[in-house]
Amino acid sequence: MNSIHPIFRFITTRNNFLIILISLFILIGSSSLTGCLPALPTYAPSSSTINIPESPTPLPSLSPEPTSTAITISPPYLAFADPALPNQLLAELSQDDHLSMTGNESMAQIIFSQEPGREAGSWFYLAVTPFYSSLEEIKSADLHSCWENGISSSHPFNQILLSEDTHNTFTMLWGPSNPNCVEIAHPNDLSRSLWSANEAVGLIPFEMADPSLKVLPIDSEDPFGADFNRDIYPLALRINYELSDPGLFPAVPDFYITNFDSSKLTSIALTGVTAMVRHTAYIMEKEGILYPAIDIQGLLADADITHINNEVPFASDCPYPDANQYSLNFCSDDRYIQLMEAIGTDIVELSGDHFGDWGPEAMLHTIDLYDQEGWLTYGGGENLTAGLSPVYLSHNENHFAFIGCNAKNVERYATASSDNPGAVMCDFEWMIPEIERLASEGYLVIATMQHEEVDDFGSISLQRYDFRRLAEAGAVIVSGSQSHHPQGFEYTGSSFIHYGLGNLFFDQWRLALVDPELHANKDKSFVDLHFFYNGKHIGTRLVPLQFVDNARPRLMTAEEKTPLMNEIYAHSFWNGEWIYLYSSGYISSRTDQ
Repeated sequence: MNSIHPIFRFITTRNNFLIILISLFILIGSSSLTGCLPALPTYAPSSSTINIPESPTPLPSLSPEPTSTAITISPPYLAFADPALPNQLLAELSQDDHLSMTGNESMAQIIFSQEPGREAGSWFYLAVTPFYSSLEEIKSADLHSCWENGISSSHPFNQILLSEDTHNTFTMLWGPSNPNCVEIAHPNDLSRSLWSANEAVGLIPFEMADPSLKVLPIDSEDPFGADFNRDIYPLALRINYELSDPGLFPAVPDFYITNFDSSKLTSIALTGVTAMVRHTAYIMEKEGILYPAIDIQGLLADADITHINNEVPFASDCPYPDANQYSLNFCSDDRYIQLMEAIGTDIVELSGDHFGDWGPEAMLHTIDLYDQEGWLTYGGGENLTAGLSPVYLSHNENHFAFIGCNAKNVERYATASSDNPGAVMCDFEWMIPEIERLASEGYLVIATMQHEEVDDFGSISLQRYDFRRLAEAGAVIVSGSQSHHPQGFEYTGSSFIHYGLGNLFFDQWRLALVDPELHANKDKSFVDLHFFYNGKHIGTRLVPLQFVDNARPRLMTAEEKTPLMNEIYAHSFWNGEWIYLYSSGYISSRTDQ
């Protein structure tokens, strides 16, 4: 039976066909057969092709995870201050609207102390002596030495006086004090204790600065000076702060805590007679217009406000100066205003006896020159109303009113009227209420006058009467601009009076040489530096000058200064008592009646 059943033959044939068909599809993919087979159609993607992202966007969660929120704090901050810090500083912190003080350091968000941290400010202290003291400056090394080891003959003082609070501060800075050197006094008695002590130095916080005390530069750093460097000043307590958790603060707090803000300090230089005439003018022509100021330019220009009492008008037809001029009819060449520019003039007093010497045209011309310079003028003007009116000047938040007049009651000196320029005569019935008004409105009133000329250190009764009633009306400074001879001064407890400063630029040096009995000390004078802080008069320095010729003053040496100041203090009053024995200490046994 070699025959095959028809059904099996079909299956076999069909299987062979399938095998052949599969083989053909396999061969189509082989490159060896591509040339033998028809090309297959190809397709390019159209512009509507949809690109599927590699990572599909997840479906939103039904329960989203919570986001974190920063916890911050805002003022007022809970603050702690080291109780060893000065009492006044602690009081200032407690009044700060950005702080809420706590006695619990562990709860505080901000901690103030002397420990290392961010700078929070500085608390300044002053080395002071009585106003009359001959001590002019001090070294921090001497203070340290006396504090630690006791007094030594090498020290320029023999005691340090300070309050208990200040003692605590310096104990924190310098360690324990030596009782042989350091004495604690009640704050209310400190000034009187210094005045009574012999060659003592006081240490006080800046806020206790007072006209009865002289502030000493330390290591040549003068807190009242124009170039004061607070960063290297040795008597400053540096205050720092730290944050309990810096992350809680949206921004680092910006603190600066201090008892001395230099932007609230103003210095005023008041001067005596300027008259650029006669031999003074002749020397200026020969040596240069700025020659008279060679030695004192910085002293005057560094003051925030510089007052000049120029008694003489400028005139375009002023003749060349005669060194030996006999006439007392004066004028100055316009070029001489350069000297006033060089010394930093800010305000010019016009109450001088000689302002009218060259007539109305020269006076108006002079006022116009001052206006062009931007300088204020008072005590005289283009008419009576202008001359009587006070002038106002503000600096570093201190507001001043200057007022002045000529008190000699001589019409040829005070020529101002309703229709004529000139110096104004003192009208005390108007002036006293005007000073009262100005003082009541918060102005620091500076009153200056051309008064009676006295060739002596002492003041006369008429001077004392007029100067004192201006002080009683509220003038914080009363100054005599007329004097050719330096005179004594007076402090009333609220006002500083100087009866006469002497010459600034005027040719009376030779008079002291030619006739010393009649004109002695006319070769000497003062510039008064007055200091104001936060609307208050806090100190005065008398700067004595010695003329070297008929035009040029210079600062006195210590040897020259001592006999002059002995004379000045012997003719001066402090709260109604005499001051004398300048080089040995203050003694008072008389009162002025």
